[in-house]
Amino acid sequence: MDSEIVYINGGQIYKENEIKTLGAQYSFNSNGDGLFPFSKDISDDYPSGKKYIFTREFKDYFPMDVNNEGIDISSYDLCPAVGLWIALGAPAEGETQNYDLFFAVQSVEELKSAATYYDLPYPITSEVEDLITNSPNTIHFWRADDVWVVPAGVQYRNGVATLLKLYTYPTDVSGWKTWMLGNSWINNGQLYESGGTYHQLTGGHGKEGYILRGEGSHQKAESIVSTVDGESSSNYTYTTTDEGGDPIIMWQAEVTDSSTGVKRIRHYESTRMFREVIGNLSTGNNLETYNRSPDVEFWLGRSFYDDSDEAELYFVAIDSDQLKKVADYYSLPVPYNDELKDKLDNDPESLRVRNYDMLGLGPGNYEAVVAASIVFEENVAVRMKLYEFTREV
Repeated sequence: MDSEIVYINGGQIYKENEIKTLGAQYSFNSNGDGLFPFSKDISDDYPSGKKYIFTREFKDYFPMDVNNEGIDISSYDLCPAVGLWIALGAPAEGETQNYDLFFAVQSVEELKSAATYYDLPYPITSEVEDLITNSPNTIHFWRADDVWVVPAGVQYRNGVATLLKLYTYPTDVSGWKTWMLGNSWINNGQLYESGGTYHQLTGGHGKEGYILRGEGSHQKAESIVSTVDGESSSNYTYTTTDEGGDPIIMWQAEVTDSSTGVKRIRHYESTRMFREVIGNLSTGNNLETYNRSPDVEFWLGRSFYDDSDEAELYFVAIDSDQLKKVADYYSLPVPYNDELKDKLDNDPESLRVRNYDMLGLGPGNYEAVVAASIVFEENVAVRMKLYEFTREV
């Protein structure tokens, strides 16, 4: 589980949070910087809240279309040993009494120099020093070109430096932060495939071959991978319609056979009904050439290989009763156990692919869409899956 651990005073833990719970302490700031568009909620230290205002030097590592071009903090007392100042944390730009100055720790010596300069206790132990020196990619927050940015902060109260903090962000996958995890389930709740969507806050610099997409895509490089234990591993890349990609399901997967190393490309194709709902498009088909269960109300699409008759047909899973009927139609076992059944019937948000405006009612009326599928080989249904996606941030 990705987390935040902040150290002070020789290794004392100042605070510790799972990343997925950390958001409760912040509010989205529509005028905030895209590098961290949030404000710290009101507290005793910051009765007006705290904004994060980034320096010009730090923003030089990132595209400049993220609300502002950065500020000059040279009027503050800056330790000359620090090579890269990140941001001012304060109620407003120009604050001189209660604020934080954040910088990137690029070496243990730099952090020690900052502690000496501000006459503050050194915040970490030798174990954390080792992480900074040998594996900063396991505790970083941003990546600025080749710099794994491990932030530190000098806290000021009433105009006086009072605390030196080191912020660490341990991750499950070195170099990547977990955005979303996914599983597919078969045969009464047997795990079939697992994977995740991971990202780096990079600005997109030097990231050819990685996925850059979505709101804030100028900041994020993404890696999407999955594994079927003992069978295959998949690496997903995004496609465009100019490259022959689908207008809605905009990715393909490079699937590597675990035993032979042979690679194949799995293509994705959305249905006409899905395109109509999501993109107001009238192209495509609704998988009419396949043996479709009459208990499926909404088909989402299919995946397939160029050199095989194997295909996976995806549909919206409404509840466990529907999946039971579909399973019976194809003479397959249901994909859920009691726990998954309860989630599907009572908490579909915990399984959802995304929320979509399936009824065309506009913002505020989106529905949680849970995906299930039928795998066909030589036109015979051989496997039924239920998908589960969990957000980690």
